[in-house]
Amino acid sequence: MAYLLAADIGGTKTLLQLSAVSGEVLASQRYVSADYRDFEQILTAFLAQAGGQYQIDVACLAIAGPVNANSAKVTNLPWQIHADKITTTFDIARVILCNDFEAVGYGVEALEEHDLLTLHAGQPAPGPRALIGAGTGLGQAYLVQQADEWQVFATEGGHTDFAPTDRTQVRLLEHLFERFGHVSYERLVSGSGLETIYHFLRDYRQYEEDSDCRLAMMKADAASVISEFARKGEPLAKEAMNLFFSIYGAQAGNLALTVMPKAGLYIAGGIAAKNLELLEKAEFMTAFLNKGRMQALLERIPVKVILDPEVGLNGARLLASKAMYN
Repeated sequence: MAYLLAADIGGTKTLLQLSAVSGEVLASQRYVSADYRDFEQILTAFLAQAGGQYQIDVACLAIAGPVNANSAKVTNLPWQIHADKITTTFDIARVILCNDFEAVGYGVEALEEHDLLTLHAGQPAPGPRALIGAGTGLGQAYLVQQADEWQVFATEGGHTDFAPTDRTQVRLLEHLFERFGHVSYERLVSGSGLETIYHFLRDYRQYEEDSDCRLAMMKADAASVISEFARKGEPLAKEAMNLFFSIYGAQAGNLALTVMPKAGLYIAGGIAAKNLELLEKAEFMTAFLNKGRMQALLERIPVKVILDPEVGLNGARLLASKAMYN
């Protein structure tokens, strides 16, 4: 029997799945990436947990970072991944590396209606699709239909220059420019970016910080805590989330103008999916459409949120399956 390995490797978490080529899932596991010194250590643990003797025919590793042929660097971790090393160390016949958002793009095809939330219906038409997603970093990709399937092209568009759209954002840019020199959208539209926005607003607005929120941020993931307190209506956390989604929406609009995804723009990543109520109430769509003379053009583009947390893993498995026959 032929076996496939799929991995979705990110700065926060790594998902692994072992399956038969027929589709039967034999093992699946989630790991906290920072708990391991490298991906090989995670894979060793996973295969030991899976048990049995599986001769893996194809592995597809979807990596949150730029891929250069047979090697890749995880952007938000000190991990270097080399396909040849994985092949030799784990006796895998073939190892494919791809950007994580390339895998998400291929995973979109397998989504059903219940896996999506429509933010803006638009007027779908034949044309490209686009993907954007904030998590540990900010991923972007676009899809072009060729014959009866979609081809996905990953980008590093999340690292383009942040462009403020109001006075508060100008102050935010000035604040970050002094610290970093170059300020990208990922610097703000990411988990660490939400924390940065929170601290900026605390000082800029001179808020009296909620003591429970401050203590919780010291003990747990700061972005998750800010989201939780925003849902409870805590003023500083709520304003931070609104500013975060406003900047997110503006960059999604920039991507839409660049790609013209008439078939739809899809929002991936855990921050949107875990904060749907805040997303719908925030300024995301207002900022998305706020493109002056191009607003009417963007109003035609459907905008949907991907709810399936394993869309990237499913896309990696699909790529591994295709490689069996190519």
